[in-house]
Amino acid sequence: MSQSVAAKPDEQRLRELHNSAVVMDGSTVIELSRDHARRVRRGGVTAVNHTVCTPYADTTEALKEVNECRRWIDANADDVLLALNARDIQQAKETGREAVVFGPQDTEMIGTDLDLLGTFYDLGVRILQLTYQRQNFVGSGCGEQTDSGLTGYGRSFVQAMDELGIVVDVSHCGERTGLDAMEVSRNPILVTHSFCDELSPHIRAKSDDFLRELGQRGGVMGITTLSAFLYYPDEPRRRPDLKRFVEHVSHVAEVAGVDAVAVATDYDETMTPQRRAAEGPELAKLIGDWAWEDRRAVGMDDAGDFFNFTTALAEGGFSDEEIVKILGGNWLRVLGAVCG
Repeated sequence: MSQSVAAKPDEQRLRELHNSAVVMDGSTVIELSRDHARRVRRGGVTAVNHTVCTPYADTTEALKEVNECRRWIDANADDVLLALNARDIQQAKETGREAVVFGPQDTEMIGTDLDLLGTFYDLGVRILQLTYQRQNFVGSGCGEQTDSGLTGYGRSFVQAMDELGIVVDVSHCGERTGLDAMEVSRNPILVTHSFCDELSPHIRAKSDDFLRELGQRGGVMGITTLSAFLYYPDEPRRRPDLKRFVEHVSHVAEVAGVDAVAVATDYDETMTPQRRAAEGPELAKLIGDWAWEDRRAVGMDDAGDFFNFTTALAEGGFSDEEIVKILGGNWLRVLGAVCG
């Protein structure tokens, strides 16, 4: 971080920097609508990693969800494209469109049939989270009491992902499972959406030891802006803001290097107050019982506010080069290494 924290960044210069950068949200659930497109355009977002399949969906349901999103992309080709590699994201930037990366947060729709992994690859999946909270055939989720790491099948699964060119995501995995994935994969892996256990202890957070290993192996972690995950341990009901986001970014940069950190809102655009109430205690375990209007960090209400990340990072002392990496360059590097 080369800029003085005391210096007030020039807004026009930062807007030019933001507009010239590849800007990517490392994890979101997009609403298949014109409203989504307007938010993304307003925020200058180039690409999103979209949770295209509902966690725990079976094979049939997951295929339906992938098909629905692909049909939406086809119907809106002037505004959106399906990104199969880093080149597609660059093309989206050049043509003023949004690149959508398919990144399911679970592998239960594949089960023990590795042929299905190839099927989902053929349909566009390029990032895949190994577990979602609970134990499955591949490994342990962070919600389990015991994390025994990748299973034997899980090791074969990760190797198959390497062969196909799918990036391994361990955001909701237990720590041992995530470390095993780093050891087994010949490629850098991703934590598409998480935060620092050192600052905000939580089952979904990553430890400093994990972050060091991630940085040494060329991986990247996206920092979420959900209030429940950026909370202050001494003031747990204080709504965090983007300064708190920058504190988490800075911590990853100090522990693992600036090449290991990025942006990931972890926002579900399809979530409603009614649906959140219906999902009840299971969802509350993850995101707490924050009031609906306070569930997201101050300054980051939706994708239309993405420029605020650039301002906050500059005010936090990051250089222009570092900001470009954090906004999307680090995601692009890993996707380029794994997917082409």
